[in-house]
Amino acid sequence: MAICTLLTDFGLSDYYVAAVKGTLLRLAPGTQLVDISHSVEPGNVHAAGHLLAAALPSFPDGTVHLSVVDPGVGSERRLLAVAVKDQLCVAPDNGLLTPVLANADVHEVTRADLFQEGAGETFHGRDRLAPIAAFLLRGGSLHDLGPVTEPLILRRPDPVRAAECLYGEVVHVDHFGNAISNIPSGWLTKEFFGARFGDLEIQRSARFYAELEIGEAAVLPGSTGTLEAAMRDCNLAEEANIRVGAQVRIPLRP
Repeated sequence: MAICTLLTDFGLSDYYVAAVKGTLLRLAPGTQLVDISHSVEPGNVHAAGHLLAAALPSFPDGTVHLSVVDPGVGSERRLLAVAVKDQLCVAPDNGLLTPVLANADVHEVTRADLFQEGAGETFHGRDRLAPIAAFLLRGGSLHDLGPVTEPLILRRPDPVRAAECLYGEVVHVDHFGNAISNIPSGWLTKEFFGARFGDLEIQRSARFYAELEIGEAAVLPGSTGTLEAAMRDCNLAEEANIRVGAQVRIPLRP
């Protein structure tokens, strides 16, 4: 059975998600649909890319990932189909796929014959991207969709590992309010003092949330392989006003 994941900023109060799913099921009957998220901040391609990269390794070979966070819908921005190892991704060429593009086979989609007519140019998720994904779900070849191309890459600062300090930034705030950084967990090989996530200073580390007292904050190794800041039974991001892009600084003890 073919598997297709869905990642959008559509929310759940409108018909948009259902229309995309209906198009996929009509054009590729029997597909198993899996939601990654439909709660991405509208137009936030950075957040969408993080979620896609985090979810992708959990899926079997052959999965098609359809990502529709598309602030440039209707414009001349391109549509992409990408092979990432043994999985496939379909998305607008707006940088969303940046986190999964290492060693990827990237194609611009030029097969306008696959598109379905819509009432306007504002719903390419249903009218163009879903039909492209359905083509792949039916066994269509990536190479039949269009030529190899260079995608748009969104550059963000890399984390820095210095002898006395680790530097990075918050790249995601999850549903629980945990502030997830881009600093690899394996870099924290020494004790630290006064770690800062934004304006919040944290004095301790933990292995898991239950080690903390209620309302206590700590730095933990997160499930995506990077360090995160969390507060037991509280929304740390709200309590400390931490947002994506907040600077992270972890001084290491000698």
